Amino acid sequence: MKVAIIGVGQTSYGEHKKKSIDELVFESTQKALYDSGLQRDEIESVVTTGSDGLDGRAISNMITAGSSGAYLKDEVKVSDGGIYGLVMGYLRVASGLFDNSLIVSWTKSTESSPELVSNMAYDPFFLRDCGFNSVTSLAIEASAYVNIAKVKENDAADVVLKNRRNATRNHLSHLSGSPSKRAIISSNFVSYPIRKGHLPPKSDGACALVMASEKKAKSLDKYPAWILGLGWSRGEYEAGGGDSNKLFSLGKSSKMAYKMAKIKNPVDEIDVAEVSDITAYHEMMIYEALGFCGYGEGKELINDGVTKFGGKLPVNPSGGILSSNPIFASSLVRVAEAALQVMGHAGKRQVNNAEVALAHGFTAMSTQGSCVVILGN
Repeated sequence: MKVAIIGVGQTSYGEHKKKSIDELVFESTQKALYDSGLQRDEIESVVTTGSDGLDGRAISNMITAGSSGAYLKDEVKVSDGGIYGLVMGYLRVASGLFDNSLIVSWTKSTESSPELVSNMAYDPFFLRDCGFNSVTSLAIEASAYVNIAKVKENDAADVVLKNRRNATRNHLSHLSGSPSKRAIISSNFVSYPIRKGHLPPKSDGACALVMASEKKAKSLDKYPAWILGLGWSRGEYEAGGGDSNKLFSLGKSSKMAYKMAKIKNPVDEIDVAEVSDITAYHEMMIYEALGFCGYGEGKELINDGVTKFGGKLPVNPSGGILSSNPIFASSLVRVAEAALQVMGHAGKRQVNNAEVALAHGFTAMSTQGSCVVILGN
């Protein structure tokens, strides 16, 4: 059964210290429902995706059930990145058991310490006391990649500049405006080779999507984003395990999604991509794992302007995670932005002739798990 995204709702991203998680969730849900043309009473399935650790409370969906529209609904929580909530919603509708599904994801970073929460997830005997957290794990991968692929700091800075320039077109972004390359390169190291300027901000925000069956989508006067392909994969259990200079789980999940969407040459067949640029170095690694180029050639796509706004394959026209990072929701935001592109509703960040879009997200402490979604109009 074909499934489509028919509604998108997002809050602005930044520091919302005067708003509760419930208020952010309600805002994004209300916007998604309005965009879809459906009323809450018509929603049959709700999927919530949040982090108990980042929310600071167990079974956090018990608190957000009301604001996410899940009261007296068939609701299920995915304790993983938001893009996996989309997978769950897709499977529910594609099964024929539900005619539609609402997916909601959120994070309020100003009320938590992502580094501390991720540190507590590590092995308590060997790794936790060493200070391991999500950033140090990413640094292991980036360090291996830099040394083998001969990537320079200028290349990483160019990724940041590209995405931050793109963010100036996105009124929802946490950060916008372009810092100087000098400021990025001279920023302090957080965990070598990652500098503060290579990392995303810590944002508050929520994102919601409404999905529907083909019959339901066609009955509405909408221009939906059809889900053409899905793929997900898990790699090493421990962050930094295996061959750290390549994103193997992303390579596997992209091949699965391409096969389902019947895509053979992604660079020629995909018009725009929204990827999880969790560090500036990782965006280049993502290009390679997605098959946009060969190993070690990610920097060339940046240098040649292939992935800039207006290039052959624009990547992160929204500004990406480097501009807005509601951590657990960030991967669902990638899907939302990709959907807006193929719907033609992306506003000032709209890419011309965007008919096929790719969205991508990571899960776990580093990049052990990946998910890819292909959307078409």
